[in-house]
Amino acid sequence: MDDQPHVPPPPRDGYEFTAAENDVIQATGRRVKLWGIFTLSVGTLTALIGLVILSLGFASEGMIAFLPGMIYGLLSLIPIFIGIHFIRAGGALGAVVATEGSDIGYLMDAITSLGKAFLIQIVMATIWVSIFLLAVIAAVAVPAILGG
Repeated sequence: MDDQPHVPPPPRDGYEFTAAENDVIQATGRRVKLWGIFTLSVGTLTALIGLVILSLGFASEGMIAFLPGMIYGLLSLIPIFIGIHFIRAGGALGAVVATEGSDIGYLMDAITSLGKAFLIQIVMATIWVSIFLLAVIAAVAVPAILGG
């Protein structure tokens, strides 16, 4: 045994968060991951509803249920993809706390995943609002055109 103190290897990214910072990051990572699991569950449930609509519709009325079932199926992809990105972000935030010397790399992974999830939400919300406005305009314009 030598009398030299143990010196940890230098961090690869040159930065390590403090214990207090790690506590905040870990709590945020858990919340992000929990939200991802919830969102993924909503997407899975939506997909199952679409399958039920398709199967019941085909059994009773044939192709009449194709469109609503497909709409549910396609809509289910939105929360599924968003949930996956939130789960990845939560895992990356957890890795910031669990590892030493890789904090910045894992933090950048988390930010990238969160950015993708939010971008999907922004695009889908914009599309939804556009469709809603078109439906309102059509509901007002079509009766006026047909009635006039």
